[in-house]
Amino acid sequence: NVAVDHTDPKARLLGAKTLNLLNSHEDDSMMSTVLYSHLSSPHIPTPRANFAEVVINGEAWGVFVNVEQFNKDFVERHWPESKGKGARWKVNGSPMGDGGLQYKGDEVAAYKSRYEIKTKDDEKDWRALIELCRTLSQTPVDQLETALKPMLDIDSALWFLAMDIGAANGDGYWVRASDYALYRDASGVFH
Repeated sequence: NVAVDHTDPKARLLGAKTLNLLNSHEDDSMMSTVLYSHLSSPHIPTPRANFAEVVINGEAWGVFVNVEQFNKDFVERHWPESKGKGARWKVNGSPMGDGGLQYKGDEVAAYKSRYEIKTKDDEKDWRALIELCRTLSQTPVDQLETALKPMLDIDSALWFLAMDIGAANGDGYWVRASDYALYRDASGVFH
């Protein structure tokens, strides 16, 4: 990550304050992230992605994939009515991520080791996440849609899962239950 606003909080590069440059070491085509962004963006809030040629002090370092950061700017672009408010979590990548929305009991500590909150660490947001996990784990299937409707954007979640599986994401929610993001909007709905 390159912070464009490191010395000047108002500095932006084409509207972005952070560049997230990927070397695509497991994707020889370098197309996976950009293609995913292009295919999924009509259906779900998706980080924009493009290619960037990186030149430092006149020396070419090559082409990198540049992916939009999951930050307040991203939230405001996709949910303008939220005015940047709400809770954002990142589930970090790891071989055994264990951030697959499983219910781990009512203790917040069990979730803090799996979900990294990127906004204000507020107890009510953690309680809402725990309730989402509990609902997914303990609600009978025939009652699940009704129970989830007030707390989860179900259509968006189904699109997300379809894209994750269809794009053969070897490092995301479906395969490792890691390396994805959650957002709880100002009205309390998870995305």
